Amino acid sequence: MKDAMWKVDDLDGESFRDPRTRGAKADGQLDLFQAAGLIDDELAELVTQRLSTGATTVEAIGEWLLTETARWMPKHALKAARQMRQDGLIAVQSPGKLTTKSRISLQAQVRA
Repeated sequence: MKDAMWKVDDLDGESFRDPRTRGAKADGQLDLFQAAGLIDDELAELVTQRLSTGATTVEAIGEWLLTETARWMPKHALKAARQMRQDGLIAVQSPGKLTTKSRISLQAQVRA
């Protein structure tokens, strides 16, 4: 089903939204950053929610996205992890290149 949703509308998968997201943009609102290759706010929030339960692999997040979210697929996990690492939101616990086998966690926040 998700393959069909993304095939019809590869920009945002038919604008299906997961009811667990609170920080995503309102339906119908254009996202200027999506065209630049940045990850969707909903995807980032869902990955953050999953990582709030503890560290895991990118592959496990991909499986979670497939089975527990409304529209996201395993291929989106690595894209999200790459962008979130670049933004300083996650830490990669595995040495080497970021892959689906990499273990990641939320970046520890320094409190002032």
